[in-house]
Amino acid sequence: MNRKLIKFKIIFKQNWIWIAIIALWYIINFTVFYIITGYNASQALIYTFYLAEMPNYGFFYATVSGFLIFGCIFTLVTVELYRKYNPEQTCLEISKSMSNHTIIIGYSHLGQRIKEYLDQKNKTYVVIEDDAQLSKDLIDEEEPIVHKKAYNEEIIEDANIKDAKLVLITKNDLETLIVATHMIREHNKNCRIICRCFDDSLAKILEKQLGCETISTSKYTSQIISSKIVRWGVSDIVLIGCNHITRRLIQNFKTMNVTYKIIEKDREWIEDIIDEEPIIIGDAKDSDILKEAGILTTDLVITLMDGVEDILLIADEIRELNRDCHLICRFFHEEVAAVLEKPPFNALVISASKNTLIRLIEKGVFDESKHFSFF
Repeated sequence: MNRKLIKFKIIFKQNWIWIAIIALWYIINFTVFYIITGYNASQALIYTFYLAEMPNYGFFYATVSGFLIFGCIFTLVTVELYRKYNPEQTCLEISKSMSNHTIIIGYSHLGQRIKEYLDQKNKTYVVIEDDAQLSKDLIDEEEPIVHKKAYNEEIIEDANIKDAKLVLITKNDLETLIVATHMIREHNKNCRIICRCFDDSLAKILEKQLGCETISTSKYTSQIISSKIVRWGVSDIVLIGCNHITRRLIQNFKTMNVTYKIIEKDREWIEDIIDEEPIIIGDAKDSDILKEAGILTTDLVITLMDGVEDILLIADEIRELNRDCHLICRFFHEEVAAVLEKPPFNALVISASKNTLIRLIEKGVFDESKHFSFF
């Protein structure tokens, strides 16, 4: 449904009493002029809408009407200003009105890319995101967003889950994955549910028990990076940052003829593998840490952090020490990616969310003709 039409319906619903009073005022006065006073229909209409002065009454009727209409319009404007000041209610009303739509749970990088794609294709959607910082812009722009946790029972009505055709859970959160998926499936047996899940064992359980499909951004990204390693024929690698992608790459390296070192500044992230893997605990912005990892002679450096400042500073330090090695940066922001891809950085920038969206499109996830029931 057209967004403007939805907003019009919301305004009408919020103010129907005042609109009815105005309409009733005109209907009653037209009836009085036409039936009781005896004017013909055209004259009654002219006097009803103040197009001529009434005999014996002058502009008395028009003046009284002015006070009434002004009062109603003032009320409408006041309500609209309040709605603009607190647009979250409008977001909820728009979300409730959706049908045959896509629900995006989690406004992560992947969630943002999915929303942008659906906007481009003029497809309807509802975003569910409880993080105030992530949802603020969507609320301010009065987009269809439900600012609540995905396992809150209220979202069933707020996001109109019963009429959804597709649900994409992009949060990397175990509680959301299990509880929200189970709740959604209870209220909608036919929609397609696709969950982002980094753990392959958990993914199998979700697919088997809850009738959903799973995707892994870390798996897709590690596959792309591994293919580049084979193509370039590199044998010595430095990994900066330990996350789900790093762990998948480590598993891939077991079957490849490569040596590697990992730099991670947060010991908690690597506590379970610190005794098994070649890990250097430290900040990669420190040139001494980079040298300890073998940056001067390495064939390839892979950065897997998220912060713009960290990536730029580390990439600059890498190029100061080694201008010839391959450099891969996992990054979301395309504007910064354009900078990293040019000299002096000459990096290959990979966006996990972008590649995952491409895979979803290729699999026909957004093709309505390919949606089906699991039960």
